[in-house]
Amino acid sequence: MPVPRIQKKLRLGEELVRRRKLTPEQLEAALASARNAKMRLGEFLIDRGIVTELDVLDIISSQLSIPRYDASQYATDPALRDLLPMRRAQQSQAAPLCVRDGILYLALLDAPGFNELFALEDLTRHQIEPVLCTKEEFGRIFRIVYGEHTAFDAMMTEFRDDGADDVSVVSEEGSELIAMTDADGDAAPVIRIVNLILAEGVRAGASDVHINPEKNIVNVRYRIQGVLRTASDVPKNLGPALASRLKILANLDISVTRTPQDGRFSVRVDDREINVRLSTLPTIYGENIVMRLLDTSSKRVYTFPALGMNPHDCTILEREAKKPWGMILSTGPTGSGKSTSLYSIIQMIKRDDINIITLEDPVEYRMDGIRQVQLNTKAGMTFASGLRSILRQDPDVVMVGEIRDEETAKIAVQAALTGHLVLSTLHTNDALGAVYRLMDMGVEPHFVTSVLLGAFAQRLVRTICPHCRTPYQPPADLLARFGLKPDEAVYYRGTGCPHCNGTGYAGRVGIFEVLAMSDEIRQEISRGMSPQDVQKAARAEGFHSMREDAADKIRDGRTTVEEALRVTMA
Repeated sequence: MPVPRIQKKLRLGEELVRRRKLTPEQLEAALASARNAKMRLGEFLIDRGIVTELDVLDIISSQLSIPRYDASQYATDPALRDLLPMRRAQQSQAAPLCVRDGILYLALLDAPGFNELFALEDLTRHQIEPVLCTKEEFGRIFRIVYGEHTAFDAMMTEFRDDGADDVSVVSEEGSELIAMTDADGDAAPVIRIVNLILAEGVRAGASDVHINPEKNIVNVRYRIQGVLRTASDVPKNLGPALASRLKILANLDISVTRTPQDGRFSVRVDDREINVRLSTLPTIYGENIVMRLLDTSSKRVYTFPALGMNPHDCTILEREAKKPWGMILSTGPTGSGKSTSLYSIIQMIKRDDINIITLEDPVEYRMDGIRQVQLNTKAGMTFASGLRSILRQDPDVVMVGEIRDEETAKIAVQAALTGHLVLSTLHTNDALGAVYRLMDMGVEPHFVTSVLLGAFAQRLVRTICPHCRTPYQPPADLLARFGLKPDEAVYYRGTGCPHCNGTGYAGRVGIFEVLAMSDEIRQEISRGMSPQDVQKAARAEGFHSMREDAADKIRDGRTTVEEALRVTMA
């Protein structure tokens, strides 16, 4: 068996000084602080944000002549999981990448030790070539090889092995912002589990975390890019303690287990402030908990072309949004990107000479130059009462997070009638449904046709991963549901790779339909015509449905027919 390279003694601090990443004084202080914290120097410097992970890896790579990971050079082969058992991989912080000419390329988080390399070569019966990775790269590789959320699985295994009966809930008094600690900290077990569930969800890009009690276990699932994925399961006897811990964080009554409760709290994960909305629901097997995760530190606001809206619909929406008064409604189910679209309108029309005020629950984006108001139902400020107060603040544009009831609908319509541009959302299936939903809420038809400038509906579909995109032939019957033919275009799908965690999809794009309220459509509605007749009139004016927009994106190779079908139910 070939002898692996001998690890040289690294002088990381001196090399960082030589590269002008640190001053000698900073190095001396960091060495002392790292010793006090019982951390290695590189780990301490990265943790404190003094240097980056890449700075440290570049030095280790150059001094030990260990290559850095490049996804284009090292294809990940999940079949290699049998060479290195998951538990040993976790202990060694290693994951198999590929085998070439009898050499096993192994992804590592740190420089390998001499004895550890010998042991891994004995275990795998392969000569090993180490490859250095960042934590993000390593996590992605690990999930491809061993499955998703394996860090959570490992922690649960540890608790099952050690016994989970001695679980206690510790109430943390203090600030609203709770810093997430590492899973190997000294916190009580249930606190560590909650921290890990939230941290894993944030890092995986989850929009929601589901904690579902079953007969014998408690399932933990994440909604990632609109699809629920199972993370792991928690022992049944941990369920009540887990629910109590989360209710304490959300300032809810832990003694109330037979009625639903709603609350919120904030956490910090990887220097990102995450707003968590928590909802509990009693079920026959215990309290079901769902948490919505919102990254409030994000300041990125998208344009409609970037969201996926076609140029024709963009032109219509921009024209209506620049009118001085009236109402524009964004419709769709929860999680379809309605609020993001409203912020895109605000970004489009925002100027120093207009006063824009928003009323939200919660504030999802932080934007300079506008006044953003957080709903507070416990203090008595609902959408209706908050909207009344906002109208006394001399606004030009008002964004209401959601029109939920008759009172809010009538106040919003009155605001639009009195010279304000009102933006809001409704839960309807399509753009035309917004018209009839307002009427169902008690708004007179002539008021609806007077103030409504337009409505648009949207959904989010996953886009094909560009790294594993390959041609394929979808079933003809599925194509027919979108008005497509097998020979009409070259159709694509993703086969799964490290970049997309094996899903074949990377990112999402919107599919839209935009309904502008022309004089003809207003007359049709005023005459009491059916939604089908009104839609025919809209089509005569160039209306483009979501199904047709989805077909365009399938034809262009941006998404698959299966994904579009999942979202649109065509």
